[in-house]
Amino acid sequence: MKIDAFIKLISDLTGTEVKGIVDSDRECLEKLLSKNDDLIDCSQFNELLLLVNKDRVRPPFFRHFFGGSCKIDDIQEGVQLFRKTAMLRYGNFVFAYRTLSKIREDQAFLDELAEWSAKSDDETTRLLERKPKLLEIDSIDRDSTVLLGYLSVAEMAKDKTSCDLLNQIAEESGQGSIKRLISSIGKYAKPEYKSDLEKLVARYIGQNPDANLATFKDFLRRSREQIDKTASRIKKAQGKGQHNQDVYLTWDHMDVYFATSMRKPWEFKELYDFIQQLMSAPEILELHLRYFDPTQSYTGNRINKGLLETLMLKRARCTVYSVQDTDTLGKDSELAATLAQGKPVIAYLPEVDVEKRARELACEDPQTITDRLKFVAFADSSFDDNVDGAEGDFIRRFDELEEFCRRRIWHSVSDVQAVRSLRNRCEKEILRLCRIIAAAEKRICDGRAKIFRTIHPLALQVNLATGVANGVLLVRSVEQAARLLRCVVTRSMEFDLEEDAELWRLRERISGCDYRVVTKDPKLSNCFWNFYLN
Repeated sequence: MKIDAFIKLISDLTGTEVKGIVDSDRECLEKLLSKNDDLIDCSQFNELLLLVNKDRVRPPFFRHFFGGSCKIDDIQEGVQLFRKTAMLRYGNFVFAYRTLSKIREDQAFLDELAEWSAKSDDETTRLLERKPKLLEIDSIDRDSTVLLGYLSVAEMAKDKTSCDLLNQIAEESGQGSIKRLISSIGKYAKPEYKSDLEKLVARYIGQNPDANLATFKDFLRRSREQIDKTASRIKKAQGKGQHNQDVYLTWDHMDVYFATSMRKPWEFKELYDFIQQLMSAPEILELHLRYFDPTQSYTGNRINKGLLETLMLKRARCTVYSVQDTDTLGKDSELAATLAQGKPVIAYLPEVDVEKRARELACEDPQTITDRLKFVAFADSSFDDNVDGAEGDFIRRFDELEEFCRRRIWHSVSDVQAVRSLRNRCEKEILRLCRIIAAAEKRICDGRAKIFRTIHPLALQVNLATGVANGVLLVRSVEQAARLLRCVVTRSMEFDLEEDAELWRLRERISGCDYRVVTKDPKLSNCFWNFYLN
């Protein structure tokens, strides 16, 4: 090994430049470093350190990073291992060297490294040997998860109130026509209900021009039965969700927390599908991990919900964060809180297959399709540029979906027959529209992935306890997420140490994302650690 290469390695090891080497020291070093195949132990390594005016290391340090003995040429590998460990544990090379090199006992050394001293095989064995939990959650099926949303409850309650008011008005207005009923609404209903009720009746008349008051009353009766069924489904789903919440609270281990924002029906279903696919992947399933699934939990009290999720977030070993279309305060706070605890965050943003996604969208409720079109037209900054004249004319002409949604009388009850009729009449047009939406979704997702990897303000947060910079790990497929999650929980993540003009980066191999960084700005580094460690 060349002298200059050795000096650079020792500077990297200690975090400070090598200074004050005299000619006689260089002559000794040249002779010693020429013996590339000779094994050196801790005491001999210390002699090399003293030759370049650096402090000695204790045996536990040498054993952990260099083995019981090593060749001269193997010093570089040990230094690389140290620097990776220093970035993971301390975020600071100087402090790491000064702390670890002085520890005298092996166990104390491992205790100081904490989780970063764990062996993957031991972690895997520990997970496999854990006893099963005594209580299981009562699973809520995919289509019922949306019933846990506050929007579904609000829509059902509004429909129930409107239906009851219209039925009361119809009974009290005697035998008059439906049009006369509309004029009577203001007499019987409070001002805040008048406009909505008038629109409901007008939509019914538009769809049933030959109806009379008797048929309208029969419609209200049948609607009330459907609304009651929806209310019953909501009550059942909420009951399961409340039970599951209590079960989550009893589990003695919590491995994974899923952070998301769920308002629209498709958000519940997409998260449900993702969690099912991820946690049933073979490499994850065998570990019997315990995870908090927000699609399976419910509480009507927002304070209790916040306390529950904060507890789950604190207890979990890592967070899986669904990036989705937009940022929200709730899930971004959960991402930041995880990073601030020094825990890993796996951010999932799927790679969109346009044709597959178009077929999925075409099976959705018409309201979902129109909502997605409005969203992508707003969120995709290049939407107009990527839709040619013919497609633009088609979108503007294709207003049947939106008109169909506007004619919907009840929010909480879907007219299955009307939806089926619409699909039969417009199947090709709907699929064509969904392809346009899917292409825009792909552009949005790819753009958000780039932002997350490079400039998102939450992509890197400081561990509040240690000051270590902690980065988000972005994956684009369930398969990637499964491999990375297994590495996280078994302490087997692998990293590449990279250096540029401004930073040292520790890049996680599966995601390709920066997991740790150390700045080269001397003023920032000195001031940061002077203040932070206090």
